[in-house]
Amino acid sequence: MNNEEHVYTPSGTDIQERWRLKYGWVPPSELPEYQAKWKYYQELPLRKLDDAAKVQYEEVLRKAKVARIR
Repeated sequence: MNNEEHVYTPSGTDIQERWRLKYGWVPPSELPEYQAKWKYYQELPLRKLDDAAKVQYEEVLRKAKVARIR
């Protein structure tokens, strides 16, 4: 077995760091197409609301501490 096939990783090591450096991997949550997709689905409830209802909806989300992609 050569060194490329197996690399010792101590417990608690974030393997994503190695994937980023060695293979150029990017997690899906950082890809623009995934961010656009989730933004679209987050905005669906707002499409049929008037301005006052949109403000109220955003306030409810803020109180519930729901993260929104902007």
